[in-house]
Amino acid sequence: MICVKCGEDKGPDSFYKREKSTTGYRRSCKGCLRKQKVMRVYVVTSEEYDKLHTLSKCYICGEEEGVNVYGKVKALAVDHCHSTGKVRGLLCQVCNVGLGAFKDDEYLLLNAIKYLKEKL
Repeated sequence: MICVKCGEDKGPDSFYKREKSTTGYRRSCKGCLRKQKVMRVYVVTSEEYDKLHTLSKCYICGEEEGVNVYGKVKALAVDHCHSTGKVRGLLCQVCNVGLGAFKDDEYLLLNAIKYLKEKL
């Protein structure tokens, strides 16, 4: 199947299913749909998106993909500041949720590090 956005020939597993389509799949591949959504939600250009994804590893732990609590492989998350909306980089699900749990608060994170050092 050929994606109408990127023009690449990909297998059916690279496309979301769509019952109303003559092929049974969406015309754009999952990667292109994700790119489109990220660009719209985080207001980044195509070039900024491509630059982020050339790194393709979590900035914190270095993993390429993360496995969520249900054991499903998840693509890297677009980490952003909730106050300003500024995109900071890509994180795996575990690191992204971890930062969220600490409310992006440097003081809390430093206290957590101190705690770990003292209790190990």
